Amino acid sequence: QYLSLVTLCTPMLISTTSLLYLEMIHFNPPANNFVPINQLLKCGEEWTHSHDEQYEEDDDDDFHGPITFHVQLPSGRGSGTHLLHFNCRDKSSGVLLPSEPSVKKEDTYDGPSDPFFFEKGFYMEAKTGFQVWPGSRLMVEAFTCSSEVNANTDGIMKHLKDQVSLGGKLNILEVGAGMGVVGSCLADAGGNVLITDLPVLVEHGIGRNLYRNGRANSIRMDNGEEGCNRVQQCPKFLIDACAYETTTTDAVSYDAVKLGRGWARAAVLDWFKPLTEQLPLSTTSDIDVIVACDCIFLRKLANPLLTTIATIFEHACAKNPKFFFTFQRRNMLGLFIQLEELVGMIEERGWAVKCVAWRDVEVEDDGVHQNYLFMVTPSESAASLDGSKASKKRTTLNAQFIEEEKKE
Repeated sequence: QYLSLVTLCTPMLISTTSLLYLEMIHFNPPANNFVPINQLLKCGEEWTHSHDEQYEEDDDDDFHGPITFHVQLPSGRGSGTHLLHFNCRDKSSGVLLPSEPSVKKEDTYDGPSDPFFFEKGFYMEAKTGFQVWPGSRLMVEAFTCSSEVNANTDGIMKHLKDQVSLGGKLNILEVGAGMGVVGSCLADAGGNVLITDLPVLVEHGIGRNLYRNGRANSIRMDNGEEGCNRVQQCPKFLIDACAYETTTTDAVSYDAVKLGRGWARAAVLDWFKPLTEQLPLSTTSDIDVIVACDCIFLRKLANPLLTTIATIFEHACAKNPKFFFTFQRRNMLGLFIQLEELVGMIEERGWAVKCVAWRDVEVEDDGVHQNYLFMVTPSESAASLDGSKASKKRTTLNAQFIEEEKKE
């Protein structure tokens, strides 16, 4: 099912011969892992009506995007009765059902320039983060309502879902979070979620969306609404991240907020910089799950992300962390990495990778594409140590480093 293509592909270029070979060994997902859209998860989008000017900031310096994307979790997961709202720069792509409210493409904003075009760190990968993509829905379903995925993970997903729903039991790191839709939903369902991306997205997207949803959650808590009364104290996992003095100069810090049954916090995480310069070991060693949605599409991003994941696998090996990511096939080659190449890069690191769910998504003006959900687990020796001894040795080293961090 999985083929290693590392010898065929360089990090930046693929030869014509390699492309032909990739085509011949095209990855075909297991037919029984097909998962249709679960309509228990309700999504939609509409124009943001708060301002006459689409990009004007209000008196509270509270940025509003022109599109508001909303999600309502299934009853019994999170509060289940309210909407989470996310202001976005552009309409969603391939996410919504025909029956769900959506913004027509011809009605979207098409101004002469992007407001953030000249801002530091605003690259192509940052621009795409200002809208919602199909993998976000697939990931949220897997953790909140998609029972079909359980059978494909040997009970792992069911266990993780149960831990999330208990509230405060699962520490989750979202990387490449964009507008923070997935992380916010997993927090609302009961997770402790650190939601990360580049500074421009944290400042103008994740942080402000968390603030709005957290403020709405506070109002519901004051009114005594059900589903908003668990784990009132911010978890240490997020407190440590908040208190950390980062060595990077472009970090943006936001306080943790209460969402539904869980907590969430926004933080900057750039895969091209050392993880240890951005997050404390006390946080990275306490991660149970890493999620990444629709953010591994450019070839140049793959190795930096996998290196970041490898560091987390090493720091948190005592917790046996899992990495879940979604991937959407695209027509364009060259800059975009192909699935077969990405799987090969993952396998080269000695990790196990498995497609646990997939579906077809229709993207406006671009046809039908397959969208996959993969689960990646490290090998017992991924930390270059041996089996259970690695876990014990890493735990001891982590404790020493954490104490040193506190002293500093």
